Amino acid sequence: MKFLKAVLLDASDSHVYSREGAARDGEWLVSGGYAVCDPTGVTHRAPNCHCLTSFIGVVSRGRCTIAEVEEIDKSEYQQVIERLVRHFVDDLGAPTLAAASTVAEEEAAYTAELCESFSSGMWITVKRTPGDDRIKEHYSVFKRLMIGGHKL
Repeated sequence: MKFLKAVLLDASDSHVYSREGAARDGEWLVSGGYAVCDPTGVTHRAPNCHCLTSFIGVVSRGRCTIAEVEEIDKSEYQQVIERLVRHFVDDLGAPTLAAASTVAEEEAAYTAELCESFSSGMWITVKRTPGDDRIKEHYSVFKRLMIGGHKL
């Protein structure tokens, strides 16, 4: 199974996401559609909100611009779900553990399904736009570059 990991090329994410916090390099990420505010303007926190172009770190809950598709084992995948459940209950006020579990499993499954269409090692970015009844997500794909031992 494949999943997303944070790629931090420099300190730019920590500057861009200074309000929300940046994900940690190599941290597992989810698509983060659950954390998108209203882009039509009613509750959108523009210009400081970057929910339309970022992924969410599972541990830090920080945002990340570039994600890398990588293999994840079943135990790590289960830990992703467990951390999301705790976040939904403790931080977002999910009414029950069962409700939080359902949403966490859906978010993890969506992210894993998204990754299946990409090769491991590919970098992706997301851009969300308002659609008719939902947010549309467009993913851009980039080949990871290696120069010496450093990712670029």
